[in-house]
Amino acid sequence: MGTSELSGDDNPFTRFAFASARTGDSSAHGNVKAQVAAEHSVVPSAKRARSEEKEEKATQINATEPNDRRLELLLELYEARKTMDTPIDKFGTQVCVAPGVTSAKVERFQLLVAALLSSQTQDPITYAAMQRLHELGGNDEGLTIEVVQATSEETLSKALKPVGFYHRKAQQLKRVACILRTQFHGDIPRSLDELQKLPGIGPKIGRVITLLAWGQVDGIIVDTHVHRLAQRLGWASTTTPEDTRKELEDWIPREHWGKLSLAVVGFDDMHRQAPILFNLSISSHLPERFQRNMPTVP
Repeated sequence: MGTSELSGDDNPFTRFAFASARTGDSSAHGNVKAQVAAEHSVVPSAKRARSEEKEEKATQINATEPNDRRLELLLELYEARKTMDTPIDKFGTQVCVAPGVTSAKVERFQLLVAALLSSQTQDPITYAAMQRLHELGGNDEGLTIEVVQATSEETLSKALKPVGFYHRKAQQLKRVACILRTQFHGDIPRSLDELQKLPGIGPKIGRVITLLAWGQVDGIIVDTHVHRLAQRLGWASTTTPEDTRKELEDWIPREHWGKLSLAVVGFDDMHRQAPILFNLSISSHLPERFQRNMPTVP
């Protein structure tokens, strides 16, 4: 607070403390008493207003309580996830870049390739295929657009096998490399719409790429595993991952979307992870069907 002094006109206590000193007659005292009485007469109504405001806030809190419980459970999942070692941590798209890569453009391209290959393919298989592709470059930078363009489709197919649909993905890599070189100056698009125009890139893979390559959140990434987890926790009542994504985005604050995508995907084996969920401090808030299917924890 400032140290400047209040003038007599500005000081709210002037009329009480100095009234008799200024006037010296009893009428001043009468005026002061009248003012005090008038001000005290509004206190009950002010109290009622504050009471009504508190009741309104309490009603609002109660109305959002179910959503708060879901968010509380999500935060607990984040904490549980910190102690877990899952395949996505060792073999996920985010760790498929070459260890010696120094170019940001090249790193983004490698993330795009890894995300494209991950469709219909287990993470360890995608990771191994990416290591073979990096070897084609013959240097620490690993796979580049130039390497893909200089490599035959047959050689790419051999390097990709046994990635799901590896023949088709080899063709897609050749086309993607050409498009990026000629239309995007050797970089990858930043926008989700532009990414989805590339061969082999759908909405989910596109969101993975924008999140990992650009640090840009374009929605919650929901694969079949996140879809199943959301069903078991009662977070969604949908039949497809895409519908689940929309339902989750309706109640999960946007600031959690990227973190959820990277953390919850690690719960890829529900039966193995169930004991962890059982020990969460808010397990009583889980849907009954979820608790009923969970194994007993020793």
